[in-house]
Formats: sequence, C-alpha cells, structure tokens
Amino acid sequence: MAFCSSQSPYLNPGIPFSGKIQGGLQDGLKITINGTVLYCNGTRFAVNFHSGYSDKDIAFHFNPRFEEGGYVVCNTKQNGTWGPEERKMHMPFQMGHPFELCFLVDSGDFKVTVNGSHFLQYSHRVPFHRVDTLSVTGAVQLSFIGFQSTGIWPVNSAPITQTVIHTVHSTPGQPFPNPVIPPVVYPTLTYPVPFFTSIPGGLYPSKSIFVSGTVLPTAQRCGSHAKATASRWLWTVSTCWNTATA
Repeated sequence: MAFCSSQSPYLNPGIPFSGKIQGGLQDGLKITINGTVLYCNGTRFAVNFHSGYSDKDIAFHFNPRFEEGGYVVCNTKQNGTWGPEERKMHMPFQMGHPFELCFLVDSGDFKVTVNGSHFLQYSHRVPFHRVDTLSVTGAVQLSFIGFQSTGIWPVNSAPITQTVIHTVHSTPGQPFPNPVIPPVVYPTLTYPVPFFTSIPGGLYPSKSIFVSGTVLPTAQRCGSHAKATASRWLWTVSTCWNTATA
C-alpha cells in the first residue's frame, strides 16, 4: 500500500483549532499533526475527533497532561457523557520542543505514533465513519495538519506528489518560528515530477522549506534541489523512480 493525498493540509492553524475532515474518517486514513508544546498556556492539550462542531460526541479524545510526572488520557464522549478513561502513564512530549503526532485509523482502533515511535492504540467505541471534524486545544502551537489515505498506485501511472512550499523565518534566540511570508499551497493536490517552482522571497538564512509527498513503492532514489537563475531562486523536486542509472 502507498499513501496518496486526500485533502489539502492546514498550515499554521490557530488555537483553538477546529476543521473538517473531508469525507470523514476512513479505514487507512492517516492524520499528521506537527507543532510545539508551549510553556505559557497551561499544562494540557487535547486532540479530539468528533461528529460536527459540537463537543457532545467525541469518538477519540487524546489528552496529554503535564501533571503528576506526565501522562496521556484517552476517552470517548457520547451524548455529552464521558466513558471510562484509559491512561498511559508516560509522557512522550516535552514542553518547548517540536513534535510530530500521527493518528492512523484502522478498522478496529486508532494507532498513535509520536515522533515516529508507536505510542498507543485506542479501540473504537463508536463507529469511526461518523467522525468528520478534528479539533485541537490547549498549550500547543501548530504548524501543520496533514491527511493521507491508503491507496494502490495504478500500473504504469506517472509518479505524482503533493507539493507544499512552506517558508518559516526564525529569529535567533526565539523558540518559536514566526512566518514572514504566507505559506504557499498550490491549488491542485498532485503534481507530475520533475516539478519546478520559484521560491517566494528567495533563499536567506533561517528560511525553511517543507515538501510533503509520497515515495513510490518501486522507488530507489529521489531528491530535490534549489538553484539560482538570472532573476530568482528555483526549487526543483525530482522524481522518485526505479532506475539503475548511476
């Protein structure tokens, strides 16, 4: 199975955040959240998967708490009533540090990874296909929320990738980045490679560029590079392709 994009990501969303999951939760959908835990906004944050924008029905409540040594609470709310808590007495997040939090929807449960390592599984208590909204609250700053769904690449299909050019400027000594140029998300979800585009504002120290895509199952190599032209910097994303060329 490979992953293909199902909807455009949310970039630099404000907190509290609430956004639609296009098509609702589906078996194989992976949701990735990148952010940083803040020192100054309390000792908890939460990620909720629920039906509509009401908080009366929450299929999965994921709630890290920096209390009593740190632990994570998982729960489900139905018709405004919480069920029994499941607690993981371990804290995988650190205040002031960035994180990558991934939720993979499986037929029987949510599989949760933090910074690339498996953290927990939470069995579905309500049908997950009812969920169409994601919300995040609490002591975090978010930079990215992305969606990927499993799919099989058609035979002889051209390699494609989702491309997001996201530039961030960080001032030395400041722990959190402050965007100076709005993120550029190109209007379609997939692009043929090799892909070429200009870099808004050009390159300068502390600029970061994030490229979100999928490596094909048959790939042996892929890459990207930037080069200067007479009038601008050009960013190139080369193909991920099965080739014996040296």
